[in-house]
Amino acid sequence: MKNAYQFSLLIVAATLLFGCKSFEMPNVFDKGTKETPRYGKDAIYYQCENYQSFGLKFSKDEEEAWVMLPDHEINLLRDAKDKQLYHYGTMDLRLNGDQTTLDDSDHLHLKGCKPPAAK
Repeated sequence: MKNAYQFSLLIVAATLLFGCKSFEMPNVFDKGTKETPRYGKDAIYYQCENYQSFGLKFSKDEEEAWVMLPDHEINLLRDAKDKQLYHYGTMDLRLNGDQTTLDDSDHLHLKGCKPPAAK
């Protein structure tokens, strides 16, 4: 009885080993594939001071901006008088090249934010 159990265990182990041989693991170092950006392909990634970051997408007419933070997204509207300012409630986004700021008077204060082209 003991030999039958050992033989069965050997058959299962051999089957698993041969099955693994036929399974090809993907190459994680393949340079032919591109990593999907954290905020999506259409978003602009901003890197700010103190290692903070956010993603930004605009509507087609650029009257709305979607700010993408790690835990949520916020839709901001363009200011009628200042075309570089977007806001919603207490949150303001001021576009200013490599000195872009995202400020919520309550707790979020991102400054010195740079898009990839401004690095």
